[in-house]
Amino acid sequence: MNLGAATLREGPEPETPPGYARVKVQACGVCATDLHLLRGMVLPRGATYPVRPGHEVAGIVEELHAKTSAISEGDLVVLHPLAPCGGCRACLQGEDQRCEAVRALGMHDAGGFAEKVVWPVSRMLRANGLTPAAAALLADAAATAHNALRLARLPPGGALCVLGAGGLGTGALAVAKALDPTVRLAAVVRSEASAERLRAFGVEVHCGGLEGAARDLRRRLGRMDAVIDFSGQAEAPAEGVTLLRRGGRFVLGSVVDAQLTLGTSSAFMAHELQFIGVYVSGMRDLAAVIDLAHHGRLQAEEWVSHRRPLTEFNDAVAIAAGRPPGTVRVVVECDGAED
Repeated sequence: MNLGAATLREGPEPETPPGYARVKVQACGVCATDLHLLRGMVLPRGATYPVRPGHEVAGIVEELHAKTSAISEGDLVVLHPLAPCGGCRACLQGEDQRCEAVRALGMHDAGGFAEKVVWPVSRMLRANGLTPAAAALLADAAATAHNALRLARLPPGGALCVLGAGGLGTGALAVAKALDPTVRLAAVVRSEASAERLRAFGVEVHCGGLEGAARDLRRRLGRMDAVIDFSGQAEAPAEGVTLLRRGGRFVLGSVVDAQLTLGTSSAFMAHELQFIGVYVSGMRDLAAVIDLAHHGRLQAEEWVSHRRPLTEFNDAVAIAAGRPPGTVRVVVECDGAED
């Protein structure tokens, strides 16, 4: 399906309601969800086209309209991309990403592909000391990966395979290693450039796509405790589940515009496999990856393969969609320079 195009427009300075802050955007990552928006994906309840996208946002607080000691004007902050209601059962249980009335940055509300954005102060965290590009990628590529790993429930020194090694897949591998240096990592990628990058990180790689990947990795590494899919391919679950040990978990993190194929159901029953989806993250995930970055255990800056200024947003999207060799994450910067 072809991508649509975005138009950059000038508008009035956004107002800052009580409880919100106005942020001057420094960097905003281009995510697969942005590509799906440009293809006309079905929007969550309450959101309508046209949308103003961008949900991986880091910037400087310009105006603060809230009483808080955690954030001050002039701070570099990361915006969590969801604003939950705060009062439903999911929110009260600390599962804010499962709020049924949640508002999403870049869908319900104007997102970060802009000079300025307004967002609730309660949904942003300080990131002073990090580069804006690295901080922006923590909002989704790292925080969603952290959520996926919590759901995967890897044992200490366990074995994990990630299908697809773009921004989210790379994030999952990096966060897994940051949390447990003894974890055994494998990945399935399509290009030799991605394979070389991951091998240098200590990852066992099957290069060439999904076909035959499970057979190859089982032969070399044995079965996995968990498989996380960020490939965006409908065939991924059927291939990935054949990698799992008995009782293993398959975590689906892809937005797939097609019917999924799970393969034979007997494997799920006989091996007691578990299949679970992951959607974005909670604030605790974002706080955890910011902490890992501050302690030098997570280097999200290394995931930035392309930078483009805001005026070249459509070029940034084209790079993310075309994924030339070496592409990991594309970041749009207000004052960005070309690679």
